[in-house]
Amino acid sequence: MAVQHQTHHSAGAAGATVPRPLLVVIGPSASGKSSLVRELRRRRVIRAHPTWTTRPRRNDEHGGTLDHRFVSDAEFDELCARRRFLVTAALPGLPYRYGLAPLPAGPGPVHAVIVRAPFVEILGRLFPDQLVYQLEDTAQRSLQRLLLRGCPPSELAARLDGRHRELTDGRRVAHRVIVNDRSLPALADAAAAALRLDLARHPVHQGGLAC
Repeated sequence: MAVQHQTHHSAGAAGATVPRPLLVVIGPSASGKSSLVRELRRRRVIRAHPTWTTRPRRNDEHGGTLDHRFVSDAEFDELCARRRFLVTAALPGLPYRYGLAPLPAGPGPVHAVIVRAPFVEILGRLFPDQLVYQLEDTAQRSLQRLLLRGCPPSELAARLDGRHRELTDGRRVAHRVIVNDRSLPALADAAAAALRLDLARHPVHQGGLAC
């Protein structure tokens, strides 16, 4: 799955000074990424960072969301002109753009971002030291979530058409695959335990993991 992207020299970019490794959570649409990251953040296991996007808010996002900051195309262009992004990208088949702002340095829980599998390679150029966890769910459950969100039919088709390819691509780059086949607390328990184990094995990790 090809991704259109541009790498930027962001003003005041933290870049590689972020405590490492960076946790990258991937998975197809409606696999449960946001719910898991919200729960891990609530437990202070991770420090989550949003991406900026021109995608319209869904019905369940009008009160705000952890993984996105919503802007118009004109606002996105202005942010690009002011060098506010480390990298920008767009998925094929969808008319929306995404941008990642610099991540603040400093001690604390592991920094985490939610992206899609095609973005992992791009992020790896900026943060070569990363842990990639793929979250997966059944096609039927993912479809039910998309319908509950009020996903437009045209966008629904684009998201579902590439699901198998994205699962396959994600498994190639993921250090762990976590199946969303349990309650959210149990899912977060499993992810936190996996992260704790991976960080214990990681020689350059300098941040703390607070559970």
